[in-house]
Amino acid sequence: MIFDTHAHYYDRAFDADRDDVLAALPAAGVDLALCPGCDLESSRRSVALAEQYPHLYAAVGFHPENLEGARLSDLAEIEAMAAHPRVKAIGEIGLDY
Repeated sequence: MIFDTHAHYYDRAFDADRDDVLAALPAAGVDLALCPGCDLESSRRSVALAEQYPHLYAAVGFHPENLEGARLSDLAEIEAMAAHPRVKAIGEIGLDY
């Protein structure tokens, strides 16, 4: 089994062919993938994508480099998203050296 544990499929780089890429993963041998959110908006997008593809799961959270503009109250939405059945991790935690 191949499990891609870290793929930002919501990124603009996938805008032209996101659906084709995600739909093709199982045939290419990628059984599961995890799409980690880096901030509130990308966490929302990760969950939305995970709802569309049975082989895709989401992680929700904030990366230290993406905290500008974040509010402490945003954690309530992250907590709510974390309860979604397609969310399997809290992250993108990242390492901030």
